Amino acid sequence: MQHQANSQPAASADRPLAPEAALLQGLYKVEFETPRGKALGVINAENGKLRGGSSAFAYIGTYTQNGQSFAGSVSSVRHTPDSDHPSVFGFDEVMINFNGTVKGGFAICEGTAAEFPSLAFKAVLTRVAD
Repeated sequence: MQHQANSQPAASADRPLAPEAALLQGLYKVEFETPRGKALGVINAENGKLRGGSSAFAYIGTYTQNGQSFAGSVSSVRHTPDSDHPSVFGFDEVMINFNGTVKGGFAICEGTAAEFPSLAFKAVLTRVAD
């Protein structure tokens, strides 16, 4: 019996997933910013739950998805005191409400933190693994 290769190639930085696979599911690198600064981390999206973090913060939240649009909230909580990694919001604990769009292996979202609603938040998520 011959093994048949999957005709759909895996996603990579050079080859994001096809649009029909545009689900916010998997492990993502997250690059986010506010006017106060930029930061990086990882976040896993699975079945409406978000879990992730960086070397100084943990991210825990939920999301819903309708087609390529998604919305949700995530709390960012400092787990390690580290002056080299300040909060981009100026607070060590914030609740961020966001909405965005999934495009293949990428997602873009915007939102605000309840603790600082006048400070705009933007993030780009790049799929690392399913």
